[in-house]
Amino acid sequence: MTALVYAFTLLLTASNARFDSRVPATRLAHLQTGTNVCLWFRGRPRNDDGYASYVTDAEMDTMRRMGLRHVRLCIAPRTVMDPTTGVPKEKEFGFVENAISRFLSHGLAVVVDMHNENRRDEADPAWQDRFNTFWKEAAHRLSTTDPERVFLEIVNEPVFEGHPQDWFPIQQRLAATIREQAPKHTIVATGPNWSNINGGLLLLTPLADRNVVYTFHCYDPHTFTHQGAMWSARAEHPLRKVPYPSTPELIAPLLDGLPEDAKSALKSYGDDRWDRRKMVENFQQAIDWGKRYRVPLYCGEFGVYPMYSLPEHRANWFRDFGGVLRQFHIGWSSWGWDDAFGLNRKKDGDKLTVDPIVVKSLGLKPP
Repeated sequence: MTALVYAFTLLLTASNARFDSRVPATRLAHLQTGTNVCLWFRGRPRNDDGYASYVTDAEMDTMRRMGLRHVRLCIAPRTVMDPTTGVPKEKEFGFVENAISRFLSHGLAVVVDMHNENRRDEADPAWQDRFNTFWKEAAHRLSTTDPERVFLEIVNEPVFEGHPQDWFPIQQRLAATIREQAPKHTIVATGPNWSNINGGLLLLTPLADRNVVYTFHCYDPHTFTHQGAMWSARAEHPLRKVPYPSTPELIAPLLDGLPEDAKSALKSYGDDRWDRRKMVENFQQAIDWGKRYRVPLYCGEFGVYPMYSLPEHRANWFRDFGGVLRQFHIGWSSWGWDDAFGLNRKKDGDKLTVDPIVVKSLGLKPP
């Protein structure tokens, strides 16, 4: 019995639970270690050759040798869904199906992640109807794949800012549509507010469907993981060389000259003394939620923006984060295989390199 299977057994025996998961432990084992394939079906438009071979067979073999058990395949709805009818675009969805088949043939399970990032779409009833149509057709086609190794993730990071309760009936509807077409496959569901633990997972009541894994994303603390990221909160834009772990003494020299919002955020980060103990405290909320409902958890995204963080601080964060995931036996998928927040693979001809800091800190093998 693996550690993950044993831990899940403990979750199922927790007292005062209201739900009983029926996700086979063999399936959860596939989710132990993974990475997001971020850009194959989510990035800039590709020609047919790019859609067919963005990740090569040799690359897939390397992933497996490194110790990865699955990939979370990020698929933008705009790439594969007809914007008028909602039905899958035949050629593009065919490339997705081929990618899934190839990953499976190389010993990697696949989380099929419908990676919506358009907040206007998610709140539009007409788009929701089209998305439901898409999942009806897509789940029917994917029902022929191996249900032990293919997981169907309803949607990436629903937000519904200010009205998170609106997400719950939408998720119920989509889950029912997927289940009708793919009766054996495990569904991956999530909470609102970017799939955060607080304000996301903790607001969620599990679905009546018992063949469901519940995912959350964690980039805490953002002051460290998103320092200098210009698309993130304004207070994080000017931050540079923010240390991890944090103490007031380590933060004090960085405060001079910062705008007030950045100074306040950075000071709070220091005062909170982020370290492994604090990470455990943060994760404990998700663990308690999983125990209460007796359902399995999956951390679908985590990582650190590397542009302005020092290598030793990134190593400390990934070491602690990976250690806490192992401590609680939570399956995970780093962001990302082909993005700078995580493994950040680069190819130079036939030579492939990945970030050695992340590899070592997460207990993977070098390629």
